[in-house]
Amino acid sequence: MARRPTERAGKETVGMEKGIGPLEVQVLRALSTTSPPVTVRQVCEKLNKQGYFAYQGVLNCLNRLAAKGLLRRAKRGNLGIYTPAVELDAFAANFAANMIGSDREKLDRVVCRLLEIDPDLGVEQLAALRRRVRRMRDKKRGA
Repeated sequence: MARRPTERAGKETVGMEKGIGPLEVQVLRALSTTSPPVTVRQVCEKLNKQGYFAYQGVLNCLNRLAAKGLLRRAKRGNLGIYTPAVELDAFAANFAANMIGSDREKLDRVVCRLLEIDPDLGVEQLAALRRRVRRMRDKKRGA
């Protein structure tokens, strides 16, 4: 049986094509709520509020994220400091868009889940929801 060649991500590939693990997601979340630059210790303290995270594991994770192009690493004395290399909100949106692709039904279900509404709503209920969202948007623009 012939084996298919595997594709490897190149140096120009940022983050999502190389894959993001669960700890990396948690570290990125912690970074998004902390003003950069951050140290490993600061990320550990942020993560330890959710449960125990080993310093070495967080350090390895930050280094992997830097290697994937999502973070920049620099030295301040003996400390490694990290700053986002990409806009994390934009990265998350692109990641979600790539995962969903052009599947409109899947996108609708994701949006419904984010808004905590039943994805099996009828047409009339969705139209009413759209009107409410438009009113909220218009009110915000007018404010």
